[in-house]
Amino acid sequence: MSSWTRRLAGAATFVAAAFTLGTGPAAAEDPITLRVAHSYPTRHTGAIAMEYWGKLVDEQSNGRLKFEIYPAEQLAKSADLLDAAINGISDISYAAPLYVSDRLPLSTVSAIPLVGNKSDPRAQGAAYSELALGTLNEVEYVPQGVRVIQASVTHAYQLMTTKTKILTPDQLKGVKLRSSGGIQERSVEALGAIAVAIPAPDLYPALQRGTVDGSLFNIPTAGGYKLEELLRYSTSNLNFGLFPTLYVINENVWQKLPKDLQDLLIKTGKEMDEYVQKLYVERAETFEAELKKRGGEVYAIPASGVPVWAGKLKPVQAAWVKDYDGRGLPGTRVFHEWEELMTAR
Repeated sequence: MSSWTRRLAGAATFVAAAFTLGTGPAAAEDPITLRVAHSYPTRHTGAIAMEYWGKLVDEQSNGRLKFEIYPAEQLAKSADLLDAAINGISDISYAAPLYVSDRLPLSTVSAIPLVGNKSDPRAQGAAYSELALGTLNEVEYVPQGVRVIQASVTHAYQLMTTKTKILTPDQLKGVKLRSSGGIQERSVEALGAIAVAIPAPDLYPALQRGTVDGSLFNIPTAGGYKLEELLRYSTSNLNFGLFPTLYVINENVWQKLPKDLQDLLIKTGKEMDEYVQKLYVERAETFEAELKKRGGEVYAIPASGVPVWAGKLKPVQAAWVKDYDGRGLPGTRVFHEWEELMTAR
């Protein structure tokens, strides 16, 4: 028996223990334990947030529902976490659409730059959660055998540089900017800069060596990597996309849960995101203070200048829609719904 087969067998045994198969959930007095897999190191904000979510679930269910958490790729490698939930290796898995865009292409819609006019991270997160738990579940997740139960986004990606305060796209000609690939790479090139694909953990030494002159990054995460030690400037009011993160549950496991526990998972997932947003705000404040201390600043592009940036990035939006429509996917539908959710009424 292969290691993968043994893991599948172990997962099947676990599900059988947690549920009375064919007859619905186990008796109310028997606690249901769900195995949760993610890739975050144990001290990462994401891992701390998951521990917080598990505590909420335990407390608010009066012990009826518990999380058994496997951090740091213990159950599956990052690229395999979606399959882990689909195949029953885990019951709930972390999924980052931008890292598996071939499997979750429509979920990358949040990474499209300058969509809508919502700037409050909480409002942006609420918009993406509504899209993910609704339309994206329908067209992208449930057909694969999983369901989104928690969705959030980072703060908007901003333009960060080491030497020059950038106010107009014209200043970016020849500037080397780190991007995470995909839509970000298109955005960098649309602005006339040179895109350099660098993983986030390698960005600090790349800035140190001058391999890049700056990056598209969100401020709280930049603070987590201590990039304020090398950067000097960051915009505050441009939206170069939002990095989406989700947790999915195996659909068969979901259907066996009592309705009140399904509702509890959704409710506590949103409460976990509120907790994360508070941590993000603290990191953003620290980042801004450190830049100022070092002679730099977090600054806003004047309102009169924002349309110039939007004009440069409009083709990136159009290309995303055209690409996925061309593959027979509902790109137009998803983009228009996202745009509506991100536009204040």
